Amino acid sequence: MNSVKDIVDRVGALEPLPDTALKLMAVMGDPRSTLDHIVDAIKYDQVVTGQVLRLCNSSFFGLSGKVTSLNDAMLFLGTTKVLQLVMSVHTNNMLNSEQPGYGLEPGMLWKHSVAVALASSLFAQRLRLPDAGLAFTAGLLHDIGKVILNEYVATDFAEIVRRVSDERMSFVEAEHQVLGFSHEEVGGMIAEKWKLPPAIIRCIRFHHDPTSIDPSDPLVDAVYLANCVCLLLGIGIGEDGLYARADTKVLERRKLGINDLESIGAQTIIDLQHVESLFNSTDAKSHEHK
Repeated sequence: MNSVKDIVDRVGALEPLPDTALKLMAVMGDPRSTLDHIVDAIKYDQVVTGQVLRLCNSSFFGLSGKVTSLNDAMLFLGTTKVLQLVMSVHTNNMLNSEQPGYGLEPGMLWKHSVAVALASSLFAQRLRLPDAGLAFTAGLLHDIGKVILNEYVATDFAEIVRRVSDERMSFVEAEHQVLGFSHEEVGGMIAEKWKLPPAIIRCIRFHHDPTSIDPSDPLVDAVYLANCVCLLLGIGIGEDGLYARADTKVLERRKLGINDLESIGAQTIIDLQHVESLFNSTDAKSHEHK
């Protein structure tokens, strides 16, 4: 069995999030932040700014005017949409690789992560939380531990799946029993290593076990429910989606019912199709120019 030290060493080898993303998360988490603060966190990163402007000018949005600056982008699309694009661009390469330990083909982890991010934002709005943008980022990064833990899961994959099948436990429960740790714990270690905001670290660490937090955290609940909805819908699902189940305590304490899950799930599918179309169209266009 691998030790936690082995995992920590691997975490250190993972390429960190760019400074732009870290600054943006800090700004998003500060209620005193203004539009200028948000633009300042992004505008000096030429690569990300270029990618965001390319996305904004794609045929997908069909904007009447040419978007030439981040200020224009936020004027045309709104701050929330631009922030989502920035964070999606930052995580595209990191989450797009194959994760065979979880039965995920290339692109599936990114697709699932974006879907959970979109659903987290919708749940945050439904719960009237102050910052849907923070919920989006927490949802986008909730499974970051899988990037590191993938190779360890692959080694013990057969035993983990056997326990899921024979003992009808969730994949994450079997993962913890066999390995001694789970992808949420490792994800929390990565988030701490990167010095992410405490709110996001909590969401990553407890996105499968929100009832263990006392007092409860509505943002963690939002990400948890978003993940449940996406697993139930089969969005980017791998072997860890087997026997996924939602805790009724979380629904009850947030005064949500099956209709809320269904409506948010339906909107998530629509929003995800938009994001996929957007990235696919810009990727195709960039290949044409090569």
